[in-house]
Amino acid sequence: MAITRIYLDDDALRRAMAISGVHTEQDAVNLALRFFSTHATAEDFDPTLHSRTA
Repeated sequence: MAITRIYLDDDALRRAMAISGVHTEQDAVNLALRFFSTHATAEDFDPTLHSRTA
């Protein structure tokens, strides 16, 4: 498992933890990644909508 520093949406993180019942932020992020990678397809995701301009 890799250690990665990321900035998270605090409200989304709290909601995900409440919905899933997990107790740590790490568990919430891992659960969300597993859920997304299991249920999403390339057709569901348009990367141009989510690209960052910095």
